[in-house]
This record gives sequence, C-alpha cells and structure tokens, in this order.
Amino acid sequence: MTDWCNLRCTYCMPEDGLQWLAKPDLLTDDEIVRLIDIAVTSLSIEEIRFTGGEPLLRPGLVGIVGPVTVLERAPVPHDLRHRPQGHAAVLKTAGLDRANGSLNTPSPDVFKTLTSRDRRQDLLAP
Repeated sequence: MTDWCNLRCTYCMPEDGLQWLAKPDLLTDDEIVRLIDIAVTSLSIEEIRFTGGEPLLRPGLVGIVGPVTVLERAPVPHDLRHRPQGHAAVLKTAGLDRANGSLNTPSPDVFKTLTSRDRRQDLLAP
C-alpha cells in the first residue's frame, strides 16, 4: 500500500531512515483496485491483505477497501495487516473484515526502544 511508516523499528528501518518512493512511482488507488480485480478474476486469488509500510498512512485506503469488497468474486477475508488506530469503524463500514496489529512487546519502555517512537498507545487504540 505504501512504503511509509510512522514507526522506526530497529529490525526493519535503518537508524538514518529510508528514501521514500516518489508519489508518481506509487500505484494509484484505481490501479490497485484494478490489479486486485485482475488477480481475483484471472488468477483465482482468494485472500487480500492490505499491508506494506503503514497502510493507514495511505490517504485513499478506505477508497481502495470499499471497491475491493464488492468485486464480483470479492477476496475474503479483507485483512489489514497493521493497527487500525481509530479508523476501525470507517474501515468496517467500507467492508474490512479484520485488522491484525503487532504489539512488539507488552513493555512500554521496550516498545519505545524497539520502535524509536513513544506510540504504543496508538497501537492499542481501537
């Protein structure tokens, strides 16, 4: 969905950060929906996971989830692999079946160390 992330986990992000992809290099929302439609109808794909970086940082995520859930052969479950962070109701209305977040550790201090951010409460928000 995007290469952007609002955490800087030590196991996936270099301390100096990364060079983000330029917006023209990313697929548009319509292109993603079309690609999923082709995958479902032509390749018999049955499950879609919306992931990559932090998917909720993609402004058009809800506009992608909605059309995918009403495809003729809609893939199920429609699964968001990251934390809903207050977007749960909107994504559920758009057709998302579930969200799967990873809590790196139950310890707030270790979480802050691992992610280089004090955002554990964001992850736990519905």
